[in-house]
Amino acid sequence: MFSVMVQNAKTGTMIETPEREVAVINQTFCDMFDIPGPPNQYVGLKSNQLFLSHAPMLKDPARFLKTVESTVYSKESIVDEEITFINGKIYARDYIPIYEGHVYIGHYWEYRDITEKKKAGCDLRKANKKLEMLSMKDGLTGLNNRRSLDKQLEIEWEYAQKEKEPLSFLLFDIDYFKAYNDTYGHIQGDECLKEVANIAKSVVFDEPAFVARYGGEEFGILLPRANQYEAIKMAEAIRQQVEQRGIIHQASDLFKCVTISVGIMTVVPSENIPPISIVHQADQALYEAKRTGRNRISVYSHHKEADSNV
Repeated sequence: MFSVMVQNAKTGTMIETPEREVAVINQTFCDMFDIPGPPNQYVGLKSNQLFLSHAPMLKDPARFLKTVESTVYSKESIVDEEITFINGKIYARDYIPIYEGHVYIGHYWEYRDITEKKKAGCDLRKANKKLEMLSMKDGLTGLNNRRSLDKQLEIEWEYAQKEKEPLSFLLFDIDYFKAYNDTYGHIQGDECLKEVANIAKSVVFDEPAFVARYGGEEFGILLPRANQYEAIKMAEAIRQQVEQRGIIHQASDLFKCVTISVGIMTVVPSENIPPISIVHQADQALYEAKRTGRNRISVYSHHKEADSNV
C-alpha cells in the first residue's frame, strides 16, 4: 500500500539510505527533474549523481547540491523550502531524517509544485497594490486625493523640518461653482473640474509639486522647498491660466468665465507645529481671498491672518 501510494503521489518523492543511495523514487519526482523513466532503474544509484546528471534543470546546481549536503549533514527537518528551476517552476521542498527508534536509517525528500500558488499570490499582491494606488487617486480628475495628500504632507513636513527648509501649500477652489452646477448641470460641472485639474497639472509639470483634489471644487498643491515668493508665482500662473482658458460661466458675478481663488501658506516646519496647520492657515487665506473679491491670491500672515492679497 505504501509503495502504491508513493508511486501515484502528485508530489515528487525520494527516499535515500544513510549512504545516500536511492531506495524509493516516484515518477512525479522524475518528471520534476526531467529524468527519463522508469524511476525504478535509479534505485541503488547515489542521489548526488542523479542530480548532477540533470543539473541543467537547476538555476544554480552547485548551490543546490551544497544545500542538500548541508541539510543531510544537519539531519534537521525542513518544510516549504522554495526552489526555482530554469523552466520557471517553483517547488516547495520538505526533508525528514528517518529514524527507527534511535537508529538513523535514511532521508525522506518531498517536492511539491507551488508555481500556480505563487503566481496567484503574486497576482493578488499586484491587485492589492493597484487597489491601494486607486484608493489614493481621485476618480474624476485623476489627481491625488485628500488621503494621499495628507500622507504626502507628513512625509514632506518631516523632511522640511529635518533640513530646515520652507514648505508651501496652495489651496484653491473654483469661484461660484455651485452656481455653475445649478446653471450647467453636474455633468458639465465635472468637466469643469477636470479642466481646472488639467490646468493645474500642466503648470506644475516640471516642478516637485504634489497636486490633489482636496474635496468638492477645492484643490491643494504641496510645494516642497518653495518659499513664499515661489508659491505666489505658482499660484498666479494657475490663476491666470484658468482665467485665460475662458470657460463660460454666465452665473459668475466676476468675468462671466470660470476663475479661481487661492490661499497660500509658507512655513519652515518645527516640532511644535502640527503638519495640518499649514492646511488650516491656507484655508483661512483662501477665505480671505474670496471675502475680498475672488479671482485673486491671498497669503496667510502670522501677524494678521490672510492680510496680503494679490
